[in-house]
Amino acid sequence: MVMDSSLFSFAMVWCYRLFFAILYGLSFNMLRINLNAKAWRNLRRVYADQPISPVLAMQNRFSSMWLSILERIACTLSKTSSKPPEVVFIIGHWRSGTTFVHEILCQNQKVNFPTTYACMNPQVFPITEATVLNYSVKYSSLRPMDNMTITSASPQEDEFALLALGARSPYEGLLFPKAIERGLAAADPNDLTEIEMQEWVCIFTRFINQVSIRKPGCPVVLKSPTHSYRVKLLSRLFPDARFIHIVRNPLDVYRSTLNMWQKLCSLYSLTDLPDENVLSRNVIENWVRMEEKLDAAIPGLREENYVRIHYESLTANPAGEMERIYAKLRLEGFATALAYIEKLHPFKKNRFELAPNKANEVFLAWEHIFEKYGYPAPTCSV
Repeated sequence: MVMDSSLFSFAMVWCYRLFFAILYGLSFNMLRINLNAKAWRNLRRVYADQPISPVLAMQNRFSSMWLSILERIACTLSKTSSKPPEVVFIIGHWRSGTTFVHEILCQNQKVNFPTTYACMNPQVFPITEATVLNYSVKYSSLRPMDNMTITSASPQEDEFALLALGARSPYEGLLFPKAIERGLAAADPNDLTEIEMQEWVCIFTRFINQVSIRKPGCPVVLKSPTHSYRVKLLSRLFPDARFIHIVRNPLDVYRSTLNMWQKLCSLYSLTDLPDENVLSRNVIENWVRMEEKLDAAIPGLREENYVRIHYESLTANPAGEMERIYAKLRLEGFATALAYIEKLHPFKKNRFELAPNKANEVFLAWEHIFEKYGYPAPTCSV
């Protein structure tokens, strides 16, 4: 008996899916960033002056080569989309509440999003994600910076996927924190070389197209503070893109962002950690740069494709603020989001003390940001 060729192809695809899901899923670590060979080569080129242990170098070189082989097989077996998806970007500085908005929006069954598994394993997720999520959804982990619970199916920052696939990324600073300013300088592809920018665009659009296959016809919701540097480029790549911009009291942002970088650098660093003063300087300088990028890009967006909200208003009245977002950006499915919001428990925020002299330093550096977004000066400022 001869098996029909289409049936044989179908069986082979599912055999491959099962094989890679078992091979990759059994050792799956939700917080591990899995770099392919291109990513590892780029990092060793850009950070050649940053010494790492020979053991770590060998481990990463071997695993990245193996992952690139799986990536080529996955690309051969996976579907592609010829039609660019609708995209909704959630932007704003780190620790401004972008994750909170992302979590609420992604409860809507009429939207699509990259999962934690997809972002940490972007090379193979097109053919392994469905199987892995079926077996790993009961496992959870805590985000290092705020102890929020995540699973492999949770919405995640696509920036991790871009880094893992070999695009230049600010998150290079997590791996080489003593050169964190070098990574942060790569936030806007327009500031890179022409080759690096073209490579970034290719990797980004390919990943988003692969994500869109999960729910054809549904808008893809992407959340990453790093996209705040790229609004001008993103609006050119996706002319109908919609943007949700969330802002928060700059003092709270500073304290929480500094804690975030310290926790994530401790988790991912391949080298020694920088001291707090270096991280503090980079946090302060880079919000200034982010705002310059936003000021240059936002006026060029269509009014109906951009909405700004305040974190304080969102946490005080999540239903009202989300309804405003849905109405302004013409999104469907608010009833689903409302049902989720009504079940939310008050979120326990981290609390950080800030010395008066540091608060004053932050205010003097960010005074125009305080003023632009309507936040009062700290009482200790001069």
